[in-house]
Amino acid sequence: MTDEEKIAEMAKRTQRMADDKAWIFEAIPEVFPEKHGGQQVRGRLTAVVKATGLTREYVARIRDGKVKPS
Repeated sequence: MTDEEKIAEMAKRTQRMADDKAWIFEAIPEVFPEKHGGQQVRGRLTAVVKATGLTREYVARIRDGKVKPS
């Protein structure tokens, strides 16, 4: 692979990472039913933390709409 091809691949992968991050930030609030008038699901925060590798505080802030993807 040439250097130019590697740079082009970096650009594609960087965009994919940004798209994935945006999807995760959209999905997090959706998996908390209490945010949509439903009943709170026990252990949901822990499950999302485990699935994403993010901290509990950060997931809670995303869930509450206090953090947007950058």
